[in-house]
Amino acid sequence: MKKALIIIAALLAAMVAAAGIAAVVYTHSDDYKADRLPDGMTINGVNVSGLSYDDAADALTDAQNAKHLQVVGPLDETLADYTDFDCTYDIEDQLKNIKKDHLIASAVDHYFHVPLSARIVMNVSECSDDFADRVKNSEFLKRGTITETQDAYVDMDDPAFPIIPEVYGNKTDEDAYLDDILHAISMGTTRFEFDESAYRSTPEVKSDDPELIKFQKYCRKYLNQKITYELGKETFTLSAKELNSLMKDDQSGEPDQTKVDNFAKALKAEYDIIGTEREFKSLTGKTYKVNGGTYGWIVDEAAEAEQLAKDISSHKDVSREPVFSQKGNGEYSKTLEIGNTYIDVDLTKQHVVYFESGKKKFECDCVSGCVAAGHSTPTGVYSINNKARNIKLVGGGPKKSKTHYESFVSYWMCFLGNGYGLHDATWRSNFGGDIYKYSGSHGCVNLPPSKAGELYSMISVGTIVIVHN
Repeated sequence: MKKALIIIAALLAAMVAAAGIAAVVYTHSDDYKADRLPDGMTINGVNVSGLSYDDAADALTDAQNAKHLQVVGPLDETLADYTDFDCTYDIEDQLKNIKKDHLIASAVDHYFHVPLSARIVMNVSECSDDFADRVKNSEFLKRGTITETQDAYVDMDDPAFPIIPEVYGNKTDEDAYLDDILHAISMGTTRFEFDESAYRSTPEVKSDDPELIKFQKYCRKYLNQKITYELGKETFTLSAKELNSLMKDDQSGEPDQTKVDNFAKALKAEYDIIGTEREFKSLTGKTYKVNGGTYGWIVDEAAEAEQLAKDISSHKDVSREPVFSQKGNGEYSKTLEIGNTYIDVDLTKQHVVYFESGKKKFECDCVSGCVAAGHSTPTGVYSINNKARNIKLVGGGPKKSKTHYESFVSYWMCFLGNGYGLHDATWRSNFGGDIYKYSGSHGCVNLPPSKAGELYSMISVGTIVIVHN
């Protein structure tokens, strides 16, 4: 018996030695170095005998995607059955290393034609959108009324600022469920037990959360303040949420100057109305679009930010218009509301009309800026910013240049900067018509001497001037 055991051990040792020698020799063979799998090989039960790595990957992918994955519930009822997985798999490295990882078995297969069987993990690298949708929209996930999980919160739309309790929802985390299904496919599982509790999220903030209760006290103390902006028909009041967004995060009730500055900047961007194109129906009966000019409302951004910070710090109700650096006539409006007292300068008709309280008080022909010379009178809505008697208008280029001019006028009614206005022009004998096209002014509106004084006596600084085509 002892002799027999010695013989068996010797034979086994010889066989192991032979297999080892065969393995070493095999690593130098063309078959080992070839980019294909050994003959007679199966992987995961799929015949991949002699296939290239790429072809083997395709065969394994097709076989894996054709499998079924049954999803069962707690009572062993079938909830879903997935097939045609339409997944791609990260298996390239495993296939390329399979001869090395199964070296002896591969050598035995090569030299002695002993079939080789191996298993690899079919790691899912991605799945198609179609398959993902099929999984996420499984009918059993949509049964009954679906409720989202919600944290407890303070209702800032209610002046009492009640705490709205948390909600324990029953909505499945579909992304987590899909991840688990893909993992099951990777592992080659054919049965997946669905535990709905594993996919239910729970509220992170509960009604008794100390920080939530602290925030409620802060809301009740500071966020009942009403700050109302009076902007004609567009009057609005800051909501509790908006007021909170302007305060420091430490719940001190104090304004955060950076946030307040940004609010003032946004307010200016929204409510500045200077030079925007607006349609206007003149008392002359003509309707036209007018843009440009200096008339309108301008929010003083810095002063508004400073005032708003003071308002917040007072914790008292405030009702006011924004701090304007310039205001139009009457109440604020984004439309062109200028009242019924203004000067209408029609560049196309070369005609000036003055209305006072809705009645025509003055009209005459004029000559505006020379079109040919590029001196057209700028259109827009302006207001008279200066009136003067008996002054010399100087402009153009340097003295002695061809563009330089010096003109004495008796009545100066300026509406833009210091260089554009209405005035008498004693050097002209004719007004109106097409004179402005080839022999107009340097940009001012020339009036007949006999009429300029008449208009001058009627208007005042601040009178609106509309210049249009």
